[in-house]
Amino acid sequence: MRLHFTLLAATAAIASTLAFNAQAATTDWGVHDALEVASVRTPVGSFNDTYQFSLAAVETLFSTAVSNNLTSALNITGGQVSLFREAGAVDTTVGSFAFNDVTGSISHAFGILTAGDYYYEVSGAGTGSLGGFYTLSSTLLPVSPVPEADSLAMMLAGLGVLGFLGRRRIR
Repeated sequence: MRLHFTLLAATAAIASTLAFNAQAATTDWGVHDALEVASVRTPVGSFNDTYQFSLAAVETLFSTAVSNNLTSALNITGGQVSLFREAGAVDTTVGSFAFNDVTGSISHAFGILTAGDYYYEVSGAGTGSLGGFYTLSSTLLPVSPVPEADSLAMMLAGLGVLGFLGRRRIR
């Protein structure tokens, strides 16, 4: 009897730990840090989680979604990560990519984004006996500076002068 109670207590502890990570339907990350990560246990059936954030400056955004499958207990099918820019009445789709129990880990570069408000929508279906489990990471990468027009003109003029001097010495 004591062993049966201990097993029930252990099972309840594991289930409550898994339930703690479940269903963060909407999460606000605020101003996006260099790295943002969400790990979520989804319910059995369809799910749709939202992660809101803002960019304070022009940034390059790189995202990875991982379907953390545990045999038949935790599994995701039809996983989709979509990035939107908040634009008033109708938000703009920046891009999307799929992930599931077959692809495992998928990464996607969304490119250079302007400052503003954005959000990820992560959707799919938890098809394991306990639902599904995924991890979403969002990373900001440094934007390579683009030379100003006057800097580019000065560089081209300098190369022209070097070419002229090099040609003059050959003669």
